[in-house]
Amino acid sequence: MIPGAPRHPKGGRLPADKRKVIEGIFWILDNGTKWKDLPKRFGSKSAVHRWFQKWTGAGVFEMITRKAGKLV
Repeated sequence: MIPGAPRHPKGGRLPADKRKVIEGIFWILDNGTKWKDLPKRFGSKSAVHRWFQKWTGAGVFEMITRKAGKLV
């Protein structure tokens, strides 16, 4: 349900590990801290924040919440 980064035909940097990114987002939301305080184990602070913004703008978390509500 979580979209990944599109592959660029010329290669480029490897995409961030989605599992770590999601864990980092939930860590921020759970702890109520600033992005600058995100532990390194979740990857780059800027990458985690960038994915959070992309997924929020795309309605990904809203979609997951709606689907999870139907499963209960």
